[in-house]
Amino acid sequence: MEVTLGQTYQNPFVLDQEWEDYGIGDPYILRFNGKYYLYCSTKDRRVGVKAWSSDDLVNWRYEGLVTEEPVSEGAYAPEVVYWNGAFYMYTSPAGKGHYVLQSDKPTGPFVKKTDNLGFTIDGSVFIDDDEKWYFTHAKFGGIMISSMPNPFTIEAGKQLNASLGHWTEGSMIIKRNGRYFITYTGNHVFSRGYRVNYGVNHESPTAAYTIPENNPILISTANDFNGLGHSATVMGPNLDSYYIVYHNLMGRSAEGPPVRKLNLDRLVFNGDKISVLGPTHGTPQEAPVMPEFRDEPSQSPSDDKWEKIHSTDGGEVLLTRIGTGSEYTAEYNFRVGELGDAPNSLETIFGYTDSKNYWAVRIIGASMELALIHRVDGIETVVSTKKLPQGTDFTKLHAIRVETGKSGSMIYWDGLLKIEYSGEVAKAGRIGYVWPLETKPDLHYTAFSNEFNGSSDRKAVKPLPGTVEAVHGIQEGHPVIRPGITPDGSDAVNLSSKGDGLRYPVNIRQDGSYLLAVNVSRASAGSTLLVDTNGATKKIKLDSFFFAADSEWTKIPLRVFELKQGTQWLSLRLLKGETTLRYVEANLTVPVPEQSVVKPNQVGIANRFGGEWGWADYTVSFEMTMKKATAEEAGILLRTTNESEFKDQVKDGFMGYALTFHNGKVNLSRISYENAVEEATGSLTFEPGQTRKVTVKLEGPTIAVFFDASKEPLLRWTDPNAFLNGRIGLRGVSPDWAISPLTVTR
Repeated sequence: MEVTLGQTYQNPFVLDQEWEDYGIGDPYILRFNGKYYLYCSTKDRRVGVKAWSSDDLVNWRYEGLVTEEPVSEGAYAPEVVYWNGAFYMYTSPAGKGHYVLQSDKPTGPFVKKTDNLGFTIDGSVFIDDDEKWYFTHAKFGGIMISSMPNPFTIEAGKQLNASLGHWTEGSMIIKRNGRYFITYTGNHVFSRGYRVNYGVNHESPTAAYTIPENNPILISTANDFNGLGHSATVMGPNLDSYYIVYHNLMGRSAEGPPVRKLNLDRLVFNGDKISVLGPTHGTPQEAPVMPEFRDEPSQSPSDDKWEKIHSTDGGEVLLTRIGTGSEYTAEYNFRVGELGDAPNSLETIFGYTDSKNYWAVRIIGASMELALIHRVDGIETVVSTKKLPQGTDFTKLHAIRVETGKSGSMIYWDGLLKIEYSGEVAKAGRIGYVWPLETKPDLHYTAFSNEFNGSSDRKAVKPLPGTVEAVHGIQEGHPVIRPGITPDGSDAVNLSSKGDGLRYPVNIRQDGSYLLAVNVSRASAGSTLLVDTNGATKKIKLDSFFFAADSEWTKIPLRVFELKQGTQWLSLRLLKGETTLRYVEANLTVPVPEQSVVKPNQVGIANRFGGEWGWADYTVSFEMTMKKATAEEAGILLRTTNESEFKDQVKDGFMGYALTFHNGKVNLSRISYENAVEEATGSLTFEPGQTRKVTVKLEGPTIAVFFDASKEPLLRWTDPNAFLNGRIGLRGVSPDWAISPLTVTR
C-alpha cells in the first residue's frame, strides 16, 4: 500500500497583501464557525491590523484591515477571542502597553474599548472550563500570568516557570484532556536561535509547569530557515487534529529588520507530551484533512445532505443523510433565537439510529443548563447536567462539540469542557438537531469527523528528518499501549510477541543517508528488531553496550538507511525478545572524513564551530596546554547543532556537549540553550606549561574521554537522550590555555 499525500501545502506561505517589506510576524489564528481567521503584527509606524480567512488552513483570502483605530499603529501580536457574541482583540501597539478592541465580527471593525492597560508585549487570553479568564504576557526570565475578572480588566500577576532563561515572549495556553499546555518563545525575535518551548501541568493555568525533555519543539538555525517562533495553536478542520503556526526570518527589509514569513505544521499529542511534525520547509506536506461531513444548513437545508422530519411530539428533526463511524467528533454551531415559553430550546443529536434511539445534548433555556440525554426504545434518561455560563445570550452564535468513543464522551460548550461521561458510549449513527415548534433556530456550520481524542495523530504522514511517537503508528500483531510510563508522561508501546510491530507513513525531505534511532526501555536490551524502509530491510539487535546504566530509557542508534525523497512506509517488527518503545528518530548524516584537521582560528561561526551537522560517530584528538596557573576555563564542543550567536539570548546558543577544562578537573556537560547540565566530572591537574593529549570518542549515546596514553577513560558517560550527530568547536577559549588544531577521525 502506497503512502499518498493528497492535497499539499508548503512552508513558508506567501499571502496576498502581506505587509510590504515586512511579511507576517507573530501569527495568530482564530477558529470560529468552521472558518479560520489569521491576524499578525502590524509593520512599525503603520496603522491597522490585517486579517485573512480560510476554510482549510491552506488557502487564505485577504479580509482587509479589521481595525484602523489610531491606537493600532505598529500593533504587536494581535490575538482575538470570541465570547458570547463579541470578539475581543488584545494587542500591544509598538510594545507600549495593551489595549482591548471589540467587534461583533471576526473581520471587524474592531473598536478601542479600553485605555492603556499596561503590561509588556504579546498578551494572550485563555478561558478555562470554569469560565475564568487568564492573561499571559512576555517578561525577562519567564512568562507572566494574570487573572481577568472580565474581558477588559487585567489584574496583577505572577511569573510562571515557563522561561527560556532570558527574554521570553509569544505565550499561549491550551487545555486538552485535563492538561494545561503552555507554549512560549525566545530569546530575541531577530535571533537565528529564536525557538518555541512548551510546558505542561495538570492543576491550573497558574501552577508550576513541567518542562519536558523534547524541548525546544521548534528550532532551526539553517541559513535558509531560521528564527522560528511566536507560535499559536489551533484545532484543525477535522475537529481532532491541532496545528501550530509560527514565523521564520528571511533576509532584511529596507528599514533594517528581517522580513518574517508564515509557517504551519502539525502538532501531535502523547499524554503529557506534545511534538511538532517538523519544522518543515521547502517541500510539500500533507494538508489538513477535512471532516467527513460539513455544511451550513441555515434556513434551507439541502435535500442531498439533510433529511427533515416532523416529530410525533410536534417538534422538528433535521438529520444528516450520512452517518458517523463508531468513534467520532461532531460540532454544531447555532443561534437559538428568542426562547419564548419553550422549556427546551434546542437539542443537538448524535448516535441517531431511529426516533426512539439516539443521544442528545439539550439546551434547557428555562434553567440555563446543558443536559446529556440518552434515549433507548423511546425512554429518555438524563445522564448529566451542567450550568451554562452566566449571562449566556442564546441570540448569539454558540457551539457544541461532542467527542465520543470507546473511552467515553466529552461535551464542550463554546470550547469549554462541560460534561464528561465514561459510561456507555454512542454507536455509529447520524447527527442533527431537534427543536420545538416554538423555537426558531438559526443553524450554522455543522460537521463530523470519524476521529476521536487524537486518533488522527496516528494517520498523519510524518516528515523526516524528525521524531515519531511510537503510539502514533499503525499496529500489527498485538502491541500493547503502556499509558504514561515514561519520564515525560507519554505513552509507550510494548512489543512482546514475534511479529508485533508498528508502521508509520513518512515523508522524506530529501535523498540521503538517515541514521535511525529508537528510544526504548532498559528491558529491551538484547532484543532484535526488523526495520523496513520501503523494502530495504535490516535485522538489528539492540546491543546492551548502548544502554545507560542509570536510566530506564535510552535512545539507541540502529543503522544508517538510504532513503529517497517522497512518501513511504517505515516499519518496525519484533523478531526476538521484548521491546518497549517510546519514539523513533531519523536524522540526515554525512560521512566523517577519514581524517580532518580543524584549526581554532578557522572554525566558522564566531570562531567556534566547524565540521558538519550530519557527523555522527567520530573521534576528536587534540593537545591541551595550560600556559600559566589560572582560574579561567576553556574547552571544546561536541556534536553541536542549531548554533546561534546573538547578544540578546542565553550564553550557550547551541545544542550539544561541552568538554570544559579547569585547573584540577574536567567537566562534561549537556547543553540545549538555557538547559545546561554537568553530567560527568573527573580530577585532572595541569602544571603551568604542561601539555596533555586528549582523545574523545563518541559512539552512539556514549562519550569517553582519554588522556595521554591511558587506555582507561577518565570520563565515560552514556546520555539516555543523546544528541547523535553534530559538529565540533571551541568554547570559552582563555588566553591562559592553548588548544592545538582538532583532529577528527571516523
